[in-house]
Amino acid sequence: MKITFTFSVLAFGLMTLSGCADKPPADKQTRLLNTLQYMESAIEDKRLDDFMDQVSDDFVSPGRGWGKKDAERLLRIRLLRNKNVHVHQSVKDINWLNDGDEQAIVTVAVAVAGTAFSLTDLPTLRGDLVRFEVTFEKVGDSYLVSQTEWRRASPADFL
Repeated sequence: MKITFTFSVLAFGLMTLSGCADKPPADKQTRLLNTLQYMESAIEDKRLDDFMDQVSDDFVSPGRGWGKKDAERLLRIRLLRNKNVHVHQSVKDINWLNDGDEQAIVTVAVAVAGTAFSLTDLPTLRGDLVRFEVTFEKVGDSYLVSQTEWRRASPADFL
């Protein structure tokens, strides 16, 4: 009985350790999509600092002349206005520049509302529908937002 228990504990320990083994690094697209997902959950959880950590210090919104601090102020005001924040994003396109992994332009449609919703609710949604063109630059193993342009979106942008 004691041998069986010892063997069981040892086997469990080995299985646990094998789960910690190095996994192959994620490909560039997976890392970029993970960044987008992390940013979405940070906004929903109102973790603005975590969200802004994914934005380059050199961030610029050329159409508006905004920098990182301007974008942070706008987001802070928007988050304070709503008790709850629900986000749905739909990545439309990822364009890797120069066939590399250093820079990508991502087209993403985003719906934001104060209550939970589904895609079927978009035509009547009382929230914001926005289409972003976001430039990500690789910094170390991470992708940071370096530039963004946006316009109002329609439910068709989510198809």
